[in-house]
Amino acid sequence: MIDAVSNAIQLVSVGGSVVFENTRIRTGCTVRHEEGSARFVLLAPGIYSVHFAGNIAVPATETNGPISVALAVDGEIINASDAIVTPAAVDEYNNVSVSGLVRVYGCGGASVAIANTADIPINVQDANLIIIRECGGNG
Repeated sequence: MIDAVSNAIQLVSVGGSVVFENTRIRTGCTVRHEEGSARFVLLAPGIYSVHFAGNIAVPATETNGPISVALAVDGEIINASDAIVTPAAVDEYNNVSVSGLVRVYGCGGASVAIANTADIPINVQDANLIIIRECGGNG
């Protein structure tokens, strides 16, 4: 299990991923993450529960419109994992959350990230990602 956070406002480019600066809790050795990185590596076979929550906003330098983040596994956006909001104004934060299950087969591993799926860069603040290995498997 891992619980990673990043409190400071960060600008996430189009198609980029949210960076997590600090690891609050880490147990076991099934999830690897380097602090200051956006990528989490699931190392052991099984089913993992992934939960993200954070505040997102349109940067003051952009035109207001819908913005979104989603769960990406091995660089691919997971269907139905988009969290989409349309703030009332630029630099107005909205809380979003994304959850999903990720299956890791055999000893191949998988890479997990939270991606900006909007058409513009976004600001992200108070990002929190929790990954829990729910069950093992030899799949």
